[in-house]
Amino acid sequence: MADFNFLEKTAVRIKENRAKLAQIEESLAYVNTEIHEIPLKRNTESTFAKIIGVGYDDRIDELKKSKDSLENQIKNLSDTVTSDMSSFISEISSPDLVIPLEPNPIIKDGKTIYKYRDGAKFNNIFDVLSELLGLSAPLVVKDVMLSSTEITIATREEFEAKQKFISAMNEIQKTLQIKKSPKL
Repeated sequence: MADFNFLEKTAVRIKENRAKLAQIEESLAYVNTEIHEIPLKRNTESTFAKIIGVGYDDRIDELKKSKDSLENQIKNLSDTVTSDMSSFISEISSPDLVIPLEPNPIIKDGKTIYKYRDGAKFNNIFDVLSELLGLSAPLVVKDVMLSSTEITIATREEFEAKQKFISAMNEIQKTLQIKKSPKL
């Protein structure tokens, strides 16, 4: 059974690993710049070191090892993010998805509002989901607004609200299924 708590943890991991990936890519860019510049400066630097009586170390071997290490880290993190995204899409588009909503909605201003149980918030799920769908949070699908704190449906009628919610979730899940399916 797919549940929102698992999805929230997966979304946190995706966001954290993406942040790490960005830092490592920045470090790799710096190392690549250094590797590129050493041959351009080698003659001057080695001659200067010789004139002042010190040894010259161009650090090229050290930088190449660092580059290899950073590239491996990038590959591993990229693979982890890809795997977590695939898992996220599979779980959120599962017919067994359980969304922990309070069973009794609040009717306010002509809208039906379902809060998450125990006041839960799912910020990370909606950040990743918004990105996948190419929409901004809160997500609005038909007459249903899905946010990290509640689901708001544009109707006062509870049965109609349930129908609209189910329809919106089906649409989201179908869209994600298309994203998950292999490219032909």
